[in-house]
Amino acid sequence: MLPPLTRPSRYRSLDLWRGVACLSVVIYHAGFALELTDLDGVGAGPARWMRLACMGALRMMYVGVPIFFVISGYCIAASADSTRRKGDSPWTFLKRRFWRIYPPYWASLVGLIALVAILDATGLTRFYTTVAHQLTLRSPADLSWIQWLGNFTLTETWRGNVWGMERPGWGEDVFTRVAWTLCYEEQFYFLCFLVLAIAPRRLYRALGLVSVLIVGYRVWAWRAGWLDRIDGAFPVYWHEFAAGMAVYWRLTVARSALAKRAVEAMLVAMFGIGLLWGLRSTAGAGAFSLILIALRRWDNPLADASSHFLRGLHACGERCYSIYLVHLPVCTLTIVAFRELHLTGFWTRAFLVVPLVSLAATAAGWLFFDLVERRVHTPKSASHTQPSPSPATELALS
Repeated sequence: MLPPLTRPSRYRSLDLWRGVACLSVVIYHAGFALELTDLDGVGAGPARWMRLACMGALRMMYVGVPIFFVISGYCIAASADSTRRKGDSPWTFLKRRFWRIYPPYWASLVGLIALVAILDATGLTRFYTTVAHQLTLRSPADLSWIQWLGNFTLTETWRGNVWGMERPGWGEDVFTRVAWTLCYEEQFYFLCFLVLAIAPRRLYRALGLVSVLIVGYRVWAWRAGWLDRIDGAFPVYWHEFAAGMAVYWRLTVARSALAKRAVEAMLVAMFGIGLLWGLRSTAGAGAFSLILIALRRWDNPLADASSHFLRGLHACGERCYSIYLVHLPVCTLTIVAFRELHLTGFWTRAFLVVPLVSLAATAAGWLFFDLVERRVHTPKSASHTQPSPSPATELALS
């Protein structure tokens, strides 16, 4: 008999944080409407510093990625815990993760293939090749069959380290560009499945031991200069995912004050190491994990307030997976479209193009959610009664 949780595992305001994270990533990519070349010919006076500050603020929106990893760690810990408490098979846990991730991803991948193929056929390749490197898309013909297999299975970031002739660069051969994070997520989920299958009654001790070993290996690889050899594999970002699991354990399982303080000290250390070594993703994950712990007591008021006063942000959180899947090509195409409308002034792009590109990308995600993701995850028997929770919401409840 497993001991009861110290408090309910549901963290209601996570949808609000998902909204913050996905919009941060959208704005980050829309921000590539501004490039370093915009500093050419600008002196060292206030004009240059203002441009640098604007571009720096947009680049900081990358923090949405570590926020996603932390939230994912929390929700997967909750899901694994729920699976064992209900007596369900670990395979049920794995099948749920598969169904949540793959069908919408495959739909977005096929849609992007069709879009780029149409642009190729009509001679409009400039719409996806004349943007910043981070937004540049590839023609479907550029990838080999084995790279396509890696894309469809979400193994492309690490596939080349195990099998196949090509060793993919960092996200270079991930066709949708953004799916590199999903390649990591699938590795995280599978490792949690293995731990759940092997040690269900000592789940958190096993996950803690696994995390210590993985982080230790990553540090060793860093000191040995071998980080490039594990690029694309789960040890690179496991510590951010594990931070979310630690938050779940701290909030719902830990009973002694010493255990709780130990988790908090670990997260403070993670934040400090990230700042000291310039690891912005690590620092962001540590900081956000501490924020989740600090705000837990106000979860219900915050969730109620978000559903009334921040309804749009909360709704974006429910649709975050769809927005994440489809936003980048929309950013790519609309940035080029605005450029061809001669909206090229720096501040015009900063205050007009970036917001409009962000809105267009977010709207595309909402449309994809209604046309694809909602239909995939709504049981047919319930389609004429009441809508089921979004996958993001359901994951937080499991």
